[in-house]
Amino acid sequence: MYTRTASVLGVAALAVFVSGCVGAEKSANPLSPTVAGPIPGVSITAPTPMQPTGTRIPFASQPVTLMVGNAQTTGVRPITYLFEIATDTSFANKVFTRDSVAPSDSGQTSLKLPDPLATGHTYYWRAKAQDGANASDYSNVASFDVFTPIVINAPTLSAPVGGVTTSSVTPRFTINDADKSGPYGSIVYVIEVADTDTFANKVAVWTIPEQPGTTSLDAPGALPANSQLFWRARAADQTTTGAYSSTAVFKTPAIAPPPPSGGSGGGGGGGNFASLDQINLGAAHIVGGGPTDVASWTVSTNIQHIEFSSSAGLAFTFLANSYWPDYTPPGWSGPLQYTVWACYQSGGAWTCGGFIQMWRDRGYTGAPLPSNYIYWWGNQGGVTAGIFGGYVPHAGDTMAFFVTAGNERADTQTNTRERSNVVLVTLPSGDSGSFSY
Repeated sequence: MYTRTASVLGVAALAVFVSGCVGAEKSANPLSPTVAGPIPGVSITAPTPMQPTGTRIPFASQPVTLMVGNAQTTGVRPITYLFEIATDTSFANKVFTRDSVAPSDSGQTSLKLPDPLATGHTYYWRAKAQDGANASDYSNVASFDVFTPIVINAPTLSAPVGGVTTSSVTPRFTINDADKSGPYGSIVYVIEVADTDTFANKVAVWTIPEQPGTTSLDAPGALPANSQLFWRARAADQTTTGAYSSTAVFKTPAIAPPPPSGGSGGGGGGGNFASLDQINLGAAHIVGGGPTDVASWTVSTNIQHIEFSSSAGLAFTFLANSYWPDYTPPGWSGPLQYTVWACYQSGGAWTCGGFIQMWRDRGYTGAPLPSNYIYWWGNQGGVTAGIFGGYVPHAGDTMAFFVTAGNERADTQTNTRERSNVVLVTLPSGDSGSFSY
């Protein structure tokens, strides 16, 4: 009994010994999946983010592909990669994780995401290499944006098109609104009118907010009469400008000048429109070095409309704008057509001066009026300081305006000796308003 028992125990002990030796041999193998904890002497470098890094990716160009430069290991165990994407730099809000990504033999490893990421976000991503027992540090964090691009297509022109002759020199322009997509903002249209299809010489440029379906603008200033003109438009928001429409052509009607008045008269001008003067220009004090006898000139035209714009200044519509001749002052590279005069009242008396020179493609005088009147026109020295240096206009004040043919500022004068009637304007608040006569 004793010997048998001992033999059995010896066999059992031998089995335990042999088993322990096999386990020890197995655990010493660095490729064994049962190795627990880092293997001493093995180090793995962090992978290097290669793309995308700091780029903007259109939503339609997804899914995104991540690429890293491969990590290096001093061990013999094969490595794989862990990729993580989050919406924050601390990776508290992970939106994607993929483990056990096998490396590529090319030295760079790519991972294409299975699905698109949500648009309108900045994403942060990183990677690390690991062999089951050892792991690298995380790579540097890279980022990219996914966005929906703003697309603003070219509008189409509705009227005037096809070479039609408009009913007036201030026609209505109508645009079929542009097709748009993406997170666009408030849309405006820029309308350009030129005397050739190259648009090298623009007659007018206007900007108007988009209206539902179609956008229309009545020309705020008179266009050249009896002329073939070309126009185009494009849409834009605060960040994106669309393409130009195709070019359309139209013609403006001829406007006959009024019959001659028979020469200069006295006091009120002697022309056909002299009776339309709304102040006694003959009693006004003329300052700034301009012609002091302007009240006696032929009143050959009447002012039909004055437009106040807070961003562009004043625009004048009057019949003679289509036929008053151009004049090129000495030293100028281009011609002038007329001069804007302004009058203010102080102590019951009117003071007037010619101070803004206008050419055919200058639709507005420039500068916001009246709130910055002194800044723009009264403190520039020379002519304008002499006219407005002591006058500070305010909304609600009454001023008078008229225009004269040619250049009638103090620095150089012509001899056309024609003017418009004089009209009164109550200065509007907010620098914006329309006045018709």
